[in-house]
Amino acid sequence: MQGSLLFELLQSFGKTLHVPRCGHTMEGVFVQWGPEPDDFGPSSQPVAFLDRDGVLNLGKEGYVNGPDEVELLKGAGLVVGALKEAGYLVCVVTNQSPIQRGLWGPERLGDIHHELQRQLLGEHSKAAIDLFLACPHRFKDGCACRKPSPGMLRLGHQMLREEIPTERQEGPFERRIESPVVDWWGKKPSSPHPLDLMVGDRRSDMGAGWAFGCRLFRVNASIGLTQVQLQWLNDETSGDSFQP
Repeated sequence: MQGSLLFELLQSFGKTLHVPRCGHTMEGVFVQWGPEPDDFGPSSQPVAFLDRDGVLNLGKEGYVNGPDEVELLKGAGLVVGALKEAGYLVCVVTNQSPIQRGLWGPERLGDIHHELQRQLLGEHSKAAIDLFLACPHRFKDGCACRKPSPGMLRLGHQMLREEIPTERQEGPFERRIESPVVDWWGKKPSSPHPLDLMVGDRRSDMGAGWAFGCRLFRVNASIGLTQVQLQWLNDETSGDSFQP
């Protein structure tokens, strides 16, 4: 995303940004649990929010359209494994408008994430993603979840650290999301945990992480997660600066 997108958001919604729900059939986020069987509930663990394309796997012009197009960025699984060993919960937050565009459905999204998870575990046995969250909407839909809105991060926090989960669903399922209010001209909010972090390759990722109060780490899309290396291990590191 270019910087102009955030400017367009601010022009559209004013100084205090209230993101309305989309009026289309698919109003919520597609949710997919990771492979680990552990139940989540009230937790004090930090969360690492990771963008997908350009952070874990190589992005494609015209989208990653199937599991055969998933190409892991070298070392991404090693870093995810290190995050898990350090006590982080790992939540992937990704914009996936091909769903709303009618190019393919949530079943294909689930297949892509299964393949990504397989490749991550191939690099590190502990590199299990805890939760995948995907916004299916286009920018013009004005939804509550598409980054730079922090909606998916808030939902990930709720699902991983606050709620007592019921029976898990295997594939992606839709969950409605609360419309966040963000003051882009105000002070950066505080995240629920001081070590929460967001890694992404675009301004939209940094905006979502900033609005949730995360430590921010921006990476080159051709390098991905390994560019951060072990900076996040330093509790005193606030990450990269970001000006909405």
